[in-house]
Amino acid sequence: MRAILRGRFVVDSLRGVNSDTGVVVDDGIIIDVGKFSDVSTNAGKEDVREFDGIICPALINAHTHLELSSFRNGQFRHSDFVDWVIKLVNARLSMLNVDVVPDCRKAKKEAEELGTGFFVNVGNDLALNRSLGDNQLFAFEQIGINESSSGKIFARSSEAVSAENRVRTALAVHAPYSVSPSLMKDIKSYNNLRGSVTSIHLSETSDELEFVMSGTGRMTDLLNQRVGKWQFNPAGMSPVEYVDSLGLLDNRTLCVHCVFTDERDMDIISRRGSAVAVCVRSNRELSGHVPPVGKFLQKGIRVVIGTDSRASSPDLDMFSEIAAYYSEFHSVVTPEQVFRSATYDAAQFLGVANAFGSISAGATAALVYVPFDGRGEEALEYLAAGAQGKTTKVNL
Repeated sequence: MRAILRGRFVVDSLRGVNSDTGVVVDDGIIIDVGKFSDVSTNAGKEDVREFDGIICPALINAHTHLELSSFRNGQFRHSDFVDWVIKLVNARLSMLNVDVVPDCRKAKKEAEELGTGFFVNVGNDLALNRSLGDNQLFAFEQIGINESSSGKIFARSSEAVSAENRVRTALAVHAPYSVSPSLMKDIKSYNNLRGSVTSIHLSETSDELEFVMSGTGRMTDLLNQRVGKWQFNPAGMSPVEYVDSLGLLDNRTLCVHCVFTDERDMDIISRRGSAVAVCVRSNRELSGHVPPVGKFLQKGIRVVIGTDSRASSPDLDMFSEIAAYYSEFHSVVTPEQVFRSATYDAAQFLGVANAFGSISAGATAALVYVPFDGRGEEALEYLAAGAQGKTTKVNL
């Protein structure tokens, strides 16, 4: 269906805030953008749809786990991160014969209706996650701490991912405390050859730091329960330094969380050009801490934003997530930076800027409407801080 969408304001990281703007769409693709009088003349007599507020690109959820959508934040009363992981794993095992696909599809659809256009979706169930649609990068997460099993895990997972499928799929490293050095390196090499981003949970908790540094602490309890016989050679360095020593960090690596990072870690991430996906609400829930976003930005690190899963976050609503992010870091970030992090910057890093993250000719018409009666100079702050619960997907 061809139509002209006329917004009181059209907000986009590339164009800024523009008034009385028209967006011409046809068959789900943006054809033209500009002053309404200009595009309406060029487009001819098309269906015009008026929006008394803001039209903006749908947001990009840079880190989530859709396969955990049957769970709810607060479901697992926990004493610390490891306790939470153990309870989550046990709950997942108890549901092996339960069909969770309806919950996953419902959660994704709800997130889309609230304004998410693209997902970096990390998970272990290849078939389930690939069935959830093509507006995602499915990061097929691998776990295997023992070197002896690394070759078999990589061979099996790479063969599965290489099978033809319309959904963008890459391999992902779970975390440096759960994946062997050779498996991490194989995954990274495989993704680089395919031009894919590699996702890795990194420096999420203080337990992770202790384990990577010395091989001791609460992570050993998790491995003892889940793996039994395991081997790990303490790195004697931080998780960031450790994975960097293995060649994992470059400008196609998405480091998720990075809550417990010091100046040296941040300098490494910055030099390598890696991005950091920040999940404020989940981090508060699981560790009581948040990443040092101000320092990330000072060092030129690209920051993107994710919700994490419903097992550790209230919901998958990206507008609620960016509001929490802005509330936490409003002294060090501008509304423009927040919005760009959740749209164009994320799309560019993920290699999908031709289709998502902006309102540009040729892009997918993944658009959001937000009622708004304020001034143009207030629009970006409203999107960053006050739009949650008011956003609606523009259905074409």
